[in-house]
Amino acid sequence: MGVSEYITFTSEDWVLDLKSRSVLLVLSEAEMTSAQFDDVAIGQAQVLISTLAPDARVDAVQLDAACLLILEIRPDLPKSLDRLKQIRASHPDLPIIAAIRDANLTLVRALLKQGVRDVVALPLAQSDLAAIIAEVCSELDAAKAAEVEQGQLISVLKSIGGVGATTVATHLAGELAANNRGKGVCLIDLDLQFGNAGAYLGLSSQLSIADLIAAGSRIDRELLRSVVSKADSGLNVIAAPMDIMPLESANAEQMLRIIELAREEYDHVILDLPTNWTNWSLSLVALSDVVFLVAELSVASLRQAKRQLQLLANQDIVGANIHVIANRVEKKMFRTINLDDAAQALGHSIEFSIHNDYPLVRAAHDQGVLINAIRARSKISADIASMLPLLTAEADD
Repeated sequence: MGVSEYITFTSEDWVLDLKSRSVLLVLSEAEMTSAQFDDVAIGQAQVLISTLAPDARVDAVQLDAACLLILEIRPDLPKSLDRLKQIRASHPDLPIIAAIRDANLTLVRALLKQGVRDVVALPLAQSDLAAIIAEVCSELDAAKAAEVEQGQLISVLKSIGGVGATTVATHLAGELAANNRGKGVCLIDLDLQFGNAGAYLGLSSQLSIADLIAAGSRIDRELLRSVVSKADSGLNVIAAPMDIMPLESANAEQMLRIIELAREEYDHVILDLPTNWTNWSLSLVALSDVVFLVAELSVASLRQAKRQLQLLANQDIVGANIHVIANRVEKKMFRTINLDDAAQALGHSIEFSIHNDYPLVRAAHDQGVLINAIRARSKISADIASMLPLLTAEADD
């Protein structure tokens, strides 16, 4: 009859978030006595030590709960090798590390052919145990992340401040939300200093992106959902901070984690980015499936838009996923700058243009609603809706 006990591992060298995972360590009494480790932790890992003879049956319930099995094997005992085969057959997806004394190359190869993930030498040392758990759980995390279907990431950039990029972002997100039949759409206002997306949609939540940044490594999907506000249109919104925050308050690792969670939660995630560049905003643009750069048909805006495109190119962010939007375009015959002139000045095509109707946009902002709530059919809404086929095509790819 084996003896089982739980221990927690802690080590400054290994910081993992294993949460409810159970690592099952099966050693004989002699090997437990020889083991060179104390009661140490690896993050929040729970390690169940089961003291069993090297040929004794391992409890099926413990195997069911384990995400990793470290199993002592005695090659001189046929029943010890049979035990490995039985576990491999009953739990084919359970990663197994074989713990062996004086293993030779022939034996290691034979065990690997039987489905053992790796081999560790006995007596078991603390550093070896920590390294094994770190490596395997990292692989499990990567495999799990690959299984989660991520939503489409869309970044909206400003050529300069005041070109109406937030209006484009909110209305584009609203159009997507109105047509979504899946997990929904989330708009995240990352303009930490001057973000207005929440106000434009009539939201007044005290929670914002600042709460997710403050959470640091503790952020999870539950916390993400708690920060989300719901607009009348059904759009999910994570608002900018109430108080002005330095852009460097966040780092790339934090922001990438926030966006990763949002992409797992929603079909489309739209980022309203600040005018000024940071390492984290560049990282997010590089990760995006679609990038919209919003400009006006003015010399100042087009000049800065060209500089923005050059910056992206310098960061190897180029290609067909970057689309320029000309906002507030006057639909009149004689203009100082037309779309062809603008495209030539940018050295980049202008795929979309949005009609200029400032009084209508201002009325929608003042009332905290989308334009459709004031005027069911408007040229601005039609122009923004024309972008949807591009987004749905990109998402299908």
